[in-house]
Amino acid sequence: MPIKILLLASSRLGSLDRLSEDLKSGLPWIDAMIAELGKSDTISLAFALQSGHSSLEKRIVKGITLYAMPDFRSKNVIRRTLEHITGRNVSAKVNREALKAIEDFNPDIIQVFGSENPFGLIANLQHRPVILYIQGFLSIVIEKWYSGISRWNQFRFANFKGLLLRYSIFSEYYTDSKRAEREREILKNCKYFFGRTDFDKRIVSLLSPGSKYFHCEEFIREDFFKARWDRSLGMVVRCVSILKGTSYKGVDLLVETMLLLQKYSSCCFEFNISGIAEDEELIRIIRLKYGRGSLQGINFLGRKVTKDLIALMCDSDFYLHPSYVENSPNSVCEAMILGMPIISTNVGGVSSLITDKKEGILVQEGDPYSLAGAILELVKDYEFARVLGQNARKRSIERHDPKAIAHRLVEVYEIILNKNG
Repeated sequence: MPIKILLLASSRLGSLDRLSEDLKSGLPWIDAMIAELGKSDTISLAFALQSGHSSLEKRIVKGITLYAMPDFRSKNVIRRTLEHITGRNVSAKVNREALKAIEDFNPDIIQVFGSENPFGLIANLQHRPVILYIQGFLSIVIEKWYSGISRWNQFRFANFKGLLLRYSIFSEYYTDSKRAEREREILKNCKYFFGRTDFDKRIVSLLSPGSKYFHCEEFIREDFFKARWDRSLGMVVRCVSILKGTSYKGVDLLVETMLLLQKYSSCCFEFNISGIAEDEELIRIIRLKYGRGSLQGINFLGRKVTKDLIALMCDSDFYLHPSYVENSPNSVCEAMILGMPIISTNVGGVSSLITDKKEGILVQEGDPYSLAGAILELVKDYEFARVLGQNARKRSIERHDPKAIAHRLVEVYEIILNKNG
């Protein structure tokens, strides 16, 4: 009999119809996992995620059972603001719908993606084993929230309406602090974990003593395996980053680095940042903090589809990752698969992905002098940069082999079932 696995995730997907078209949830690493596990004769797979439906909906596509669960967060701005202020907890409602999917599918194992979502509480609400697939840790994110942009600057440069309606970066700190409390409860009570770095293994050992941790690498979008970076250094040194508009991702570090390069180097530099649009609140705060003209040479390109993102990366000289906190950033793994020279801050689980001066360069977080110096180091020795990229590609392709990862998942499922059988 196949092992019945139910995957639980949170997504911004608005419709089950969109998911049913091509099994794309908008969460690339989960999509890749579903595609590979769907090929296995030993797995019967179901996938439940929050969507814009008013009630639980079910559909079977390509042998995979799909459940769309209601998203109970208010769409009305005023009500959503009141939820932020009062701290109204929708976890019970969310998990009530998840339990309906669980009872309908009757899985052998439930796999929850992310400790920041309420689904991890399911472990205490029913008898089936739950394994938490670690993404990041909000408990650590909130400790790094003000690392690059101070609390005062986040407050004084925020949009007044955003502050009033509680959707500013400044306000999100308090929302995520409450979610971090729930996360610690989830970690404490969960018995099984999937992780992939020394960083997440240590956090689990601290916050979930007595639990079982299983190492399993992460799936990466298939399109990145088909492309390859191969570029000669031109007149303009192009650097690319993929970030989101939050204060702890290190956009401020890129700004300070660019200012140093413009002051001390005769080279011409261009930083292209995907994932953040020019009109986002974070960019407004940074522009006000650093002054007029501080973003010269830095382009904020917004979100890009996979094809355009790969083209952008392959047309760049270096991948820069400036974050103040990470576990295993997919963007770094994707840059490695392409064979790009990478410079990253040495935070969280990044050192489990990259060996310094072998597959990339690791620098001190928050230090623009180190980052600027590392960029110039690779500009002066571009052959060394190419070697770093070649080494990164070799390591990453082996690490993210989808068949090997799927085999590991099934192996762990069998271990858990034997232990609980």
